Amino acid sequence: MEITLYHSYLPESHEFHVPLEEIFSYGIKYNTKSNNRYSNGGTVKLEITEKLRPRETPDWIDFRKAVGVDLTNRFSKSFCFPLFTHKVLVFNGELSMNIYDQSFYEDLKETDEEALNFNTGRSIEYWIKEYWESMVALEQYFQKKPYPKPEILIFEDVLNQIIRVCE
Repeated sequence: MEITLYHSYLPESHEFHVPLEEIFSYGIKYNTKSNNRYSNGGTVKLEITEKLRPRETPDWIDFRKAVGVDLTNRFSKSFCFPLFTHKVLVFNGELSMNIYDQSFYEDLKETDEEALNFNTGRSIEYWIKEYWESMVALEQYFQKKPYPKPEILIFEDVLNQIIRVCE
């Protein structure tokens, strides 16, 4: 079974829109603007994430260079491409959101009253440990589908030659 992955192709009016020509010329990289549409809990507090990194984690996992993807076409148009690498991991997206919320709270609780609404009741370290523990290979994810909101990250650039547009 061939697995197809999807990356958002957003309308021109969207702040993270990337022209078709750019994707077809350069591919999709971690710094491609449309990648900002995807969550990546590993980058929120990178120093803490690296400090809590499990020892057996492969060296190629670098959250700063990850590309977010979807398992289904969630937009009217998406960039799509076949699974081309084993460097794809799935994390629990709900944990990622808790990392974002707790980070917002901890960073701004003294200066922004709205931040008080984002306190999860757990430390950022707690959420990052849970995030690491949620990590599974894509193949493992398909076997059990343990997360209703998976966060799928490719730790490699997507080459322009394999990308097409899917509607």
